[in-house]
Amino acid sequence: MQHIIVKFRKKPYIPALILIAALSFTLNFYAISNYGTGNEYYAACVKSMTLSFKNFFFVSFDPAGMVSVDKPPLGLWTQAISVLIFGYHGWAMLLPQALAGAASTVMIYILTARYFGRPAGLVSALIFAITPVVVVASRNNTMDMQLIFVLLAAAWFLFRSIDSGRWKYLFLAALFVGLGFNIKMLQAYMILPAVALTYLFFAKEKIGKRILAGILSMVIVLAVSFAWVLAVEFYPSEDRPYVDSTSSNSMIELIFGHNGTERLFGQSMGGGMGGGFSRSSDRDASGSAPQMNDDGNGTPPDGYGQGAPDSNTNGSGQGMPGGNADGNGQGTSDGAYESGQNMPDGGADGRGDRQDGGRNMGANGMGGSEIGNASPLRLWTSNLYGQGSWFLLFALCSMLLCVNKWNFRRKNERQGAFVFWSLWLITMAVFFSFAGFYHRYYLCMMAPAIAVLSGVGIVTIYNGLKHRREKKTEYLRPVLLLAAFLLNLALQIVCVLRYSELKTWLLPVMLAAAGVGILLFAVYCVRHKRGVLAVSLVVLVLSSVAAPFYWALTPVMGVTNSTMPYAGPELLQSGQGNGTGMLSDNGSSQSSSLEAYLVKNYKEGSFLVTAQRSSSVAQFIIDTGLPCYAYGGFLGSDNSLTVDQLKTLVAEGKITYFLLSGSFGSSGSSGSDIESYVKENAVLVDSGEYSSNTSNVGQMGGQGGTLYLFQS
Repeated sequence: MQHIIVKFRKKPYIPALILIAALSFTLNFYAISNYGTGNEYYAACVKSMTLSFKNFFFVSFDPAGMVSVDKPPLGLWTQAISVLIFGYHGWAMLLPQALAGAASTVMIYILTARYFGRPAGLVSALIFAITPVVVVASRNNTMDMQLIFVLLAAAWFLFRSIDSGRWKYLFLAALFVGLGFNIKMLQAYMILPAVALTYLFFAKEKIGKRILAGILSMVIVLAVSFAWVLAVEFYPSEDRPYVDSTSSNSMIELIFGHNGTERLFGQSMGGGMGGGFSRSSDRDASGSAPQMNDDGNGTPPDGYGQGAPDSNTNGSGQGMPGGNADGNGQGTSDGAYESGQNMPDGGADGRGDRQDGGRNMGANGMGGSEIGNASPLRLWTSNLYGQGSWFLLFALCSMLLCVNKWNFRRKNERQGAFVFWSLWLITMAVFFSFAGFYHRYYLCMMAPAIAVLSGVGIVTIYNGLKHRREKKTEYLRPVLLLAAFLLNLALQIVCVLRYSELKTWLLPVMLAAAGVGILLFAVYCVRHKRGVLAVSLVVLVLSSVAAPFYWALTPVMGVTNSTMPYAGPELLQSGQGNGTGMLSDNGSSQSSSLEAYLVKNYKEGSFLVTAQRSSSVAQFIIDTGLPCYAYGGFLGSDNSLTVDQLKTLVAEGKITYFLLSGSFGSSGSSGSDIESYVKENAVLVDSGEYSSNTSNVGQMGGQGGTLYLFQS
């Protein structure tokens, strides 16, 4: 023990890093049971994956292996393995993301400290750990934090390749980018511009060898990326699950359509964006930070004007106004979704349902109302600022002011690392400013670059000002950086000012710390004591992390929407915090009477129930593990079932109970044909047989859901 204490005294950065990593994991995992099973779409998939190897390999949504989910396998494989080890619990599914978030925090330190010093590494790791959107993504069973960890590993191997001049590290970087593709498809390729340009300009080999190494690396990226995709494509389609969110049962269509061009341009491709019942998904979805640039989505009034309305929440934390226990209730016509935080249940990515089949998915369509209009200032609007933009302005200023101090005619590894993070930030900022469709939690992709550049900038301020007697040009840079830091702090204060509840405690804390920091800096300007300068900057940094840290705490103290997760003070309103309304680990506080009825009448070898949308049957799969068939997939528009196939399945006794949700997706006439066939050939089940309250039908099947029975 004494040896450890002595070692920590000699290397104080070690306990500091341990504390930051522990803080990160605590934010990511504390009270995680309040989230139940998280996103039901993925939770049902994980349940199905643990039931057979075929389901595991093809990431089947349902136990019968009829339809897959709309994501590649790697992130879900880790969740399924965790469940196989610890049992089927919500926390077991969320654990891989929490660990990935904490591990990414350590990676941020390693990548920063290697080139910019340990103080910069610690500051960067702290900023990353308390970035609200990082905490949000780490507490959800979407796979974004796993992707970030893999991409940070790719960055580490890239830097090793540049430092050592050895190609094998570049090939390993390519391998990890390919693995990232198998977590969230094309989202992993967002770092490729930074990887390619950094290697091209800073590798030590001759230009010809650099180009050759780059070509070979790209081959590796593509080979790893498409290995599983090609396995799915060449496997007999009739013997594997239908590829969700496609019209042609093609993984290639999923990659470049639903998970590709639709994200960039906000347009539905092919069979994408099936409808379902309308839930006002294109109402204003103002974010958790106040409006600073009016993008047409309106500004919150003073205080919690954007707070969540009264709602009940399911295990996913999906509070819907006027909703039922499972969060599938409907919004009212008088604007019950005015908060824009607790959006309608939308399945995997929280995309609300639309009667137009989702064809209008631009900036004000599905997901668009969550992120506002495309604009260079979008990342500073109320929708997004509170999620991940707390240090964005300072990171951009740091990028511009620090890059100027190096002579790129004499390139070195430190310059290469700085350019890499700058390119990472530029690429992400441009995409998220102008992309047609994404969700707020995607902003975690910006967090690594913002954290690193902010940490470098803060340390540059100290290193520059402590040598203030040097020539004027060297003194001007840290002064400008300090001014940018204070301006960034002012923007944070403006954000906090919009919340009346925060004016009584958070705002005074920030102002007091900022005042003390500025006063100490004034003392340093007179006395020239480096210790005073260090304390001044520490206090200013504490002032600047107060607001994002509080925002990061809100999904810990409350429960965010698991389909469209976000952070913000709104989570602590309307009884959403401190466990109020939380449900048990299986995602449901009580057994649905409809579910109990279906289980009671279940026949071995048949589907428990058939429905159009995955959201109608996900909870059934989670609770029972019995085969359910969501023939339209997540979007409700998959072409996995025709009337002729329906007739065959009915004749074979596989389809008995059929749940109609009241409206259908954009899969041509097949949806209405199936509906007509069911109504003409099946018997309507009296709702009194399974519920004394007909609203239970809506709980499990959507608004106007009706249960039919095909009698043998």
